Amino acid sequence: MPSLHPAVFIAVVATFLIVICGGDSVAPTIEPPQTGEPPQTEPAEVTQEPPAPPLWRYVNSGWVSPLDESANAFARELRADVITSSEELERFNRTIISKRTVGTGTTLNRAEFPGSVLLVAYLLWLPVQGDPLSVVGLNIKGNRAIVDLEIDEDAQGREYPYLFAPMTMVTVDRDEFPAAGPVVFEFRLGDDLLVTLSDTLE
Repeated sequence: MPSLHPAVFIAVVATFLIVICGGDSVAPTIEPPQTGEPPQTEPAEVTQEPPAPPLWRYVNSGWVSPLDESANAFARELRADVITSSEELERFNRTIISKRTVGTGTTLNRAEFPGSVLLVAYLLWLPVQGDPLSVVGLNIKGNRAIVDLEIDEDAQGREYPYLFAPMTMVTVDRDEFPAAGPVVFEFRLGDDLLVTLSDTLE
């Protein structure tokens, strides 16, 4: 029997082992790591609607002096009025003296009766400076309307050495209120000043 050279024998054995092992081998697969969390998605864009415009429109503001002899020079008193016609507006203008008002021809013509309701408020008494009194809120619930006022304690402008009443006037469409009156108006300034009026808006 012929003998095999050692080198040839080793090569045959190695080839045999490679065939046996390679035939049954399976390529390993790598699984992605499991984190236990759901796949992340891009957050949906949230569109914000612009705030609704206020129910009121500016008409006039500034400083007035009421022609009321009972007005105490040391008083801190809130007064208000609800005006629904040209006659009532003329009557109101006869009860006060306008000292320093900033309304323009455009703003003063915004009230168109009988389709408008004028809301007026003024505060006795303050040193004249800037234009401090304004309407900042109006909430209508049925036959009740709450008018929120604000006084700017840091009003800008030159201060004058005399006392008058800061005044603000706005107009509201008549359709914003109930068709059948009367409507109760609450004018509020801070937590301590409140004026309540009732008007049929006719």
